[in-house]
Amino acid sequence: MRLTSLAQAKAACAYFFVVPGLVYALFTARLPALKEQVAANDAQIGFILLTFGLSGLIGLVLCAPLIRRTSSRLVLRVASLLLLTALPLAALADSPLMLAAGCVFMGLSTGLADVAMNTQAIEVEKHFSVRCLAFMHAGYGVGALCGSLSAAILASLGIPPFWNFVLLMAILAVLRPFVVHHLQDDSLTVAREERAVTKRMFALPPFLVILCGLVAGCTYAAEGSVGEWGALYLFSVKGTSEQTAALVYGIFSVSAVACRLTTDILRTHFEDMYILGCGSLVAVAGMATVLWAPGAVLTLAGYACMGFGLAPIVPILFSRAGSCPGVSASTASAVVSVLAYSALLLFPPLIGVVAHSFGLHTALYLPFSLCCLLVAASFLFRSRKKAA
Repeated sequence: MRLTSLAQAKAACAYFFVVPGLVYALFTARLPALKEQVAANDAQIGFILLTFGLSGLIGLVLCAPLIRRTSSRLVLRVASLLLLTALPLAALADSPLMLAAGCVFMGLSTGLADVAMNTQAIEVEKHFSVRCLAFMHAGYGVGALCGSLSAAILASLGIPPFWNFVLLMAILAVLRPFVVHHLQDDSLTVAREERAVTKRMFALPPFLVILCGLVAGCTYAAEGSVGEWGALYLFSVKGTSEQTAALVYGIFSVSAVACRLTTDILRTHFEDMYILGCGSLVAVAGMATVLWAPGAVLTLAGYACMGFGLAPIVPILFSRAGSCPGVSASTASAVVSVLAYSALLLFPPLIGVVAHSFGLHTALYLPFSLCCLLVAASFLFRSRKKAA
């Protein structure tokens, strides 16, 4: 019976990780078509993406107070439902301003869902005394891969973005009733935490939680360099074709998902410090290959190593922050999410500034340095005990 309950809880929580991954991948994959639909120029698209990112950051900040007043279960149910409707509504836009408004709606929903789904995953770990956060984050990657693949297929068939989004969101909506009732009910826990928070309203989170957020920020920034600049680097610096360059993020994502599906098992046998350290070393080797190896094949192999090495880091950090004594799961999730997401927003544009002055090859030494920093940071995460 316990195994059945655990399987249901993991499947339910994983579903809510798949949703934002699928939504984000669909939106970015069909962005060229949406750009043409609303007749936007590059500057307007940049503004639209900025509104999406900033509204997502606002959603992250607002989520923890909302969870303390309700529950992560309720917030996640509402936020995910908003996500299922936000994407098709954004596809109805007929002007850049309307598309930006749709992105605000979508960004807020994504930010709220991000904190709430990680809070739920932490609650599953606590309730069943298992390691499962890496499995949940693999769900996000699976959603992103499915979104990218389906968007490519439907775009090749000439299906407009609206009907592409409606089809995929309808499939998720059909699955939703089978999983939504298996989320963890944390309303009683939230009520106790709300009383405790009122006594220490202005207290800073524990140092471990802040540390997890900062290290997660370094990881997200390194990952962002792949998504934002990987294909361009392969095309403009290594001289490969556009088709080959387009493989960068897909290869990175596949290797990341494969690693996350095994990370929870590894955590039952090895200390977090060793997994973080080995993963960081693999990421360093991968980024070094990207920078110094000739040819497209070795460069793609380097990005695959980066995906495999960086993949276990963020789930472990969320797990460690959520298990920190004296802090609620929602607060831990919110702090890590805000710090990590802020780095993801700021770091890729910083690469662009450096690339403008010194070239893209030189600019990519920044993520290489972050990977080296992750190796040093891994020594700060010696496990207290293994999970049951």
